Amino acid sequence: MAFRLFSKKDKMINLVFTDYVIRYVEIKQTYPLIIERCGERFIPDGLIRRGEIVDFDALLTVLENCVDEWKIKHRTARFIVPDHFVAMREEKVDADLQDDEIKNYIFMQIGSTIHLPFEEPVFDVSMIGEHDGKKGVLLIAAPEEKVRDYMNVIEEAKLKPVAADIGPLSLYRLYHQEDITNVKSHELMIHLTENVMMLSIFHENRPKFMKPVFIEKNEDMVEVLGTERDEADELRDVLNELEKVINFYENSLHKGQIHIDKIFFNGDHPQSDFVHHHFETRLGLRVYGNDAVEAITKDGSALPPSFYEAAGLGLKEG
Repeated sequence: MAFRLFSKKDKMINLVFTDYVIRYVEIKQTYPLIIERCGERFIPDGLIRRGEIVDFDALLTVLENCVDEWKIKHRTARFIVPDHFVAMREEKVDADLQDDEIKNYIFMQIGSTIHLPFEEPVFDVSMIGEHDGKKGVLLIAAPEEKVRDYMNVIEEAKLKPVAADIGPLSLYRLYHQEDITNVKSHELMIHLTENVMMLSIFHENRPKFMKPVFIEKNEDMVEVLGTERDEADELRDVLNELEKVINFYENSLHKGQIHIDKIFFNGDHPQSDFVHHHFETRLGLRVYGNDAVEAITKDGSALPPSFYEAAGLGLKEG
């Protein structure tokens, strides 16, 4: 089915679910960015696993408590589709297709000429130019069943889900608003949480590549370790995977004709500061971290970086 991802602004609640926390942000003003309210609730292990809701009733109980505590009952809400459910494709369609016909055309082609890693997707499309009699189309899709699970738990908690988005786009909006993105650059977005590093590459202000890299959780992973070598050992696998992704994008996809120009880095992993430093020293790239974003709450305090994804969701137009 086609899925309307975005809707009008009316003091929406912007929700982010991870395996370990639920966060919300309400936007007071978009520029400069001022946050009306925000909050978070850490959730027990096992309710959500790698983005999939595995204990619906227990998660519903937690979310109902949040809705009561945050006083947001009956509000409209956007939410982020977990990164590892998202598939992205660039497709070409005949230029004589009208823009309002393209979504139906894509729907008819899914499963025949357009192949996704799941059946029965929800999806959205955007136009990305026209060349040689063809229109370029960016297709972003997710499995309907997984998206519906989140919609259902939000609805049963007495909220009104009206829109969904993906995390990399939400974060990119923040950096774009700070005027540090460049339409001509190839820009790497890294979102590092406790159990996954999401890698996204943007060019011409739109995503061109996305890949989640899972972090195997262990007791040492959440400790602040004593030496730089120990820290590198703990995150060696994901940092090595990052370098492989950069090499693949630059050399396999683009035959060495392009290079990643900069990194945008955000996350709530306990070792985020170390990872930020590693990127700058090992990769030799300019890294725009949490301090590149100006976002404050209505009382004038800085918005914690862990809320940036939800704040970026609140900036979505439409």
